[in-house]
Amino acid sequence: MSNMSDVQQYVTGDGRRIYGFRVQAFAGLVANIYVIDDGARLILVDTGSGLAQSNQGLVDGFAALQRELGVAWQMADIDQILITHGHIDHFGGLPFVRQQTDAPVGVHILDRRVLSSYEERVMVASRRLETFLVGAGVPEKYLAQLMQVYLFAKPFYHSTPVQFLLEPSRPVFDIDIYHVPGHCPGQVCLRLGDVLLTADHVLARTTPHQAPESITLNTGLGHYLDSLDKIAQVPGIRLALGGHEAPMPDLYGRIGAIQQAHQERLDKILAICAGMPQSIAEISRALFGRVESYHVLLALEETGAHVEYLYQRGELVATNLAEIEQTQNPVIRYQRV
Repeated sequence: MSNMSDVQQYVTGDGRRIYGFRVQAFAGLVANIYVIDDGARLILVDTGSGLAQSNQGLVDGFAALQRELGVAWQMADIDQILITHGHIDHFGGLPFVRQQTDAPVGVHILDRRVLSSYEERVMVASRRLETFLVGAGVPEKYLAQLMQVYLFAKPFYHSTPVQFLLEPSRPVFDIDIYHVPGHCPGQVCLRLGDVLLTADHVLARTTPHQAPESITLNTGLGHYLDSLDKIAQVPGIRLALGGHEAPMPDLYGRIGAIQQAHQERLDKILAICAGMPQSIAEISRALFGRVESYHVLLALEETGAHVEYLYQRGELVATNLAEIEQTQNPVIRYQRV
């Protein structure tokens, strides 16, 4: 697809139609929006970031459905809204969409408060992130800058009520729900026959970002790898559609590649920590080299998730015990056992 307004149509084995188009969620980040037509209702899956260009992308996407495929829908025609997980590039456009339709909103219970009690969630998460960054060894002169980067897009959303929950034990509109925590606490995959909407759990090119569970419960690499195993055991998926990037005709092969990528990263961290004890910030620099702006934060969180995983399993040990004992929020240094 060459333009943001380009649309794609997918047909499931049982005849349901899924329409996809792209929006510019943030600079350098494109998100996929899906509309499901099951013959009885229209279901919108995710809403973009809520920034002006993302909201305009929603308008343009619906216009492109009519222009390119002859499907004369508007957002006012949407009957249900499903949010795949509580990251702002997927739910931030919800207030804008709700100006066009009063369709009920569904999300997994572990991400409900992100949508409905957003201001509280941002405050708590930002304090936990700050604690993580200090313990990771981020110098004080960079700490405020990273927190500012984290909070950049947060004012664009305001709390929006959730009307129903996405539960694995209860299919919604003949859509099977798979709870796959790790990338996000309430991340779900949606199965429509032989097509799986994977959101950010599995992507075609990128290994989905991980953050440590010390910041947010039910994230963390351990949860994520378990969730990959869960989806790998789901039979009969012909096509997977991610929340970003291209369709995936070989879901199972892609899962294997992601698992291998994480194992390679774990091995690298063990090699880095085989000598002198290292902080998370030092390990991050060794893994990712010199990065800038938001990518610094992503690299630190990704490293933190892998270090946490190894530490939980006894493959790394904290070495600076005196400092840990005597300091309120010490920089922890890890060494391979």
